[in-house]
Amino acid sequence: MMFRMNDVQLHFTESALRLIAKKAISKNTGARGLRAILETILTGTMYEIPDVRIGDDIIDAVVIDEEAVGTDGQGCGAKILYGKGALDQYLSKNKEKDVQVCNLSTYIR
Repeated sequence: MMFRMNDVQLHFTESALRLIAKKAISKNTGARGLRAILETILTGTMYEIPDVRIGDDIIDAVVIDEEAVGTDGQGCGAKILYGKGALDQYLSKNKEKDVQVCNLSTYIR
């Protein structure tokens, strides 16, 4: 919701979604645990996004990839992409399939 209100795209890579699901399963905490994992990953961005920005300082997107989630322990957090078209550049550079809107319960079995 906060992302949409500020015209910021939120993207999860396929590998990040699988890793988030695995972490939630290993903690055996259900939806609350899943929420806690996402809040940990997104904490830094929640303070950056509401700021008014112009020009190249505009936040185009927030990306959650495997590095943001962390394979062992805690990751580095979500990546903030600045400037118009930054998400497209990131995706073409990394060639990783992105998932724009998804249901995380699909990955938790």
